[in-house]
Amino acid sequence: MDEIILLAYLRGECSDEEAERVEAWCEEAPENRKVLEQLYYTLFVGDRVAVMNTVDTEASLKNLKSAIREKEEKNQRKGMPVRWGRYATVAAAFFTGLVVAGGITWGLLSNKLSDYEVLTIAGQRAQTVLPDGSKVWLNASSRLVYHNSFWSSEREVDLSGEAYFEVTHDKYAPFIVNSKQIRTRVLGTKFNVRAREEENRVVTTLLQGKVQVDSPRTESNGYVLKPGQTLNIDTDTYQAELIEYNQPTDVLLWIKGKLMFKQNYLLEITNIMEKLYDIKFIYEDETLKTERFTGEFSTDSTSDEILNVLMHTHHFSYKKEGRTIRLRKR
Repeated sequence: MDEIILLAYLRGECSDEEAERVEAWCEEAPENRKVLEQLYYTLFVGDRVAVMNTVDTEASLKNLKSAIREKEEKNQRKGMPVRWGRYATVAAAFFTGLVVAGGITWGLLSNKLSDYEVLTIAGQRAQTVLPDGSKVWLNASSRLVYHNSFWSSEREVDLSGEAYFEVTHDKYAPFIVNSKQIRTRVLGTKFNVRAREEENRVVTTLLQGKVQVDSPRTESNGYVLKPGQTLNIDTDTYQAELIEYNQPTDVLLWIKGKLMFKQNYLLEITNIMEKLYDIKFIYEDETLKTERFTGEFSTDSTSDEILNVLMHTHHFSYKKEGRTIRLRKR
């Protein structure tokens, strides 16, 4: 199908004959629909990143629902299929808050509002605004699905990977993050959740507000976190460890994508790495703590990659024992 005709269709500028051709082509194969979805993104969302912080998602959602209902009623009377192009403009206003910092895909509209999905691949990060107005920063190799519902009183998302959330407050609609059978429940707050597929744990760090974390083995009210606390739950045994860091915001360094050290003590560097990689360092020689290092790393680097560089600039070695790393002088 000619891309020019597809773009004209989404803008509502094509003839009835061309519109019928596009709709028939779209129904022929799922791949064709994907092409149309991607063009929709390029046309209506890609050039609107500057207004992310001003988008009125609630008003846009109401307008979107109203426009879809009106179009459905009109087409039911005429016996015609619903066309994307007729309500694409108001749909575009609703999705205006999307900001791309990496590769993302999401579910779009057919005859109903589908789930909202954001994906990132290795080395990419994404920032987006969810339909409820909450802001999310997604780390590399992560997947987030926001379940749209016209009836549920809860706002639920499924997370695989790592994400930082700034949740829009709504006391009547709790915000719930589902990760490996761990549920993090909030009303309005700022927090980070890491639930990577290759790790047997879910790590939740609260920066502001209040969250409740539940697992299949927690009782009644689960674990309630205070700002500055990190809860580490083993997803095999469901044993939990509560940690308090002096600088909990270090867990958000991945958002920038870089770790920069300039004459930092090794102790400062390992403290940051403990939060980023959920590992623990043990110094077999206390004098190593005051050794200074300078360097720049990607937050996508593994802990081994960083340590291998550091140990070649100074004379120390390390040994891994599970999630514990022992440092010694050579």
